Amino acid sequence: MKSLKTYNSEIQLDERGFLRIAFNDTDDEIDFDEIKQQIDACYIISEGKPIPVLIDVRNGKKNLSPEARNYAGKHNPHRHLKLAEALLINSFPQRLMANFFMKFNKHHHPSKVFTREEAAVKWLLLHAKK
Repeated sequence: MKSLKTYNSEIQLDERGFLRIAFNDTDDEIDFDEIKQQIDACYIISEGKPIPVLIDVRNGKKNLSPEARNYAGKHNPHRHLKLAEALLINSFPQRLMANFFMKFNKHHHPSKVFTREEAAVKWLLLHAKK
């Protein structure tokens, strides 16, 4: 299984055909450099091919700096490679933050928030076949 690590996360190519970004158990803010490393790692692991992405933020609080949020949402040079994005959370505050991010950073791909990993994976696999 292909994988790369950054300071705050591990990015893996799941054998079922999607990228998994799992954040470490830390409350550190995600800054511009970290989000850029994550996005570049996704590009490397996917070999530049369109792929669904599962983002698991269940471990700890994950705040993005304004610069990181802007880069991830609007200026990500590889955003066209996301077929779909499932955000895996486990708390109400995370849901509020996720919905806020998705509302103000319009995606060109389907995006959905989940509390159950099985449901997130099932939904992503539907988009992997498109």
